Amino acid sequence: MLQKIIEVVKECGCIIKNACAQHVELKNQDRRNLVTEYDLQIQSVLKQKLTEILPSASFFGEEGENNFHKEGYCFVCDPIDGTTNFVKSFNFSCVSVALLKDGKPVLGVIYNPYLDELFCAEKGKGATLNGMPIHTTKDCLADSLVTFGTGVEDLSQIDNVFEYAKKCFKASIDVRRCGSAALDLCNLACGRIGYFFEFKLCSWDYSAAVLIVEEAGGIVKTEDFKDIDDYFQTRKIFAMANNDILQDVLKI
Repeated sequence: MLQKIIEVVKECGCIIKNACAQHVELKNQDRRNLVTEYDLQIQSVLKQKLTEILPSASFFGEEGENNFHKEGYCFVCDPIDGTTNFVKSFNFSCVSVALLKDGKPVLGVIYNPYLDELFCAEKGKGATLNGMPIHTTKDCLADSLVTFGTGVEDLSQIDNVFEYAKKCFKASIDVRRCGSAALDLCNLACGRIGYFFEFKLCSWDYSAAVLIVEEAGGIVKTEDFKDIDDYFQTRKIFAMANNDILQDVLKI
């Protein structure tokens, strides 16, 4: 089943790589919250083909109507994570698919078509990048990069976000703002960065990526640095490569 999911995700990634967004619309009249015809097209492909692979699964995606249930199997998908990057040809976007069982992720597949990087994880079986095992860095925060998201759909916390980012900058080598939470978390899983945070992420943004991070040895917390108890909720996400970085972060 994992291999069949990978084939579908890579097919959708090819759509992203070969596309040029011609029709861009605003969600809720917000100039920072974009959707294209390709977001809708890819979600349609994901919903059709993934539910063919596992007919008993419901489907929860970023775009359009959803009729999902938390019990049993549920695919949680982001057809293009990093839509603004996609529109602006910034080439840092991905397809993200998680399979949840009774509300907890058991499979995660994320594909960056621009770099042809496929991140996968299966609960209890580790995480891989293009088939090779990956692990988070052992570096401390002072020797690590930090990435973060600004949560552009809700700017009520934007001053707090950048104030916190400044503190992280002072405690680390440097900070990055790349525009795809799923890929930021994958970069943490394979050791490129040490810490990621975003104050507001939706289920489709983090469900697959959190499993990949945890299976690579990382630590993920939510509000008040507690474990995630509901993967269908919008929430804060703090991801650390190791316990030393967690302790450093708790001091900030």
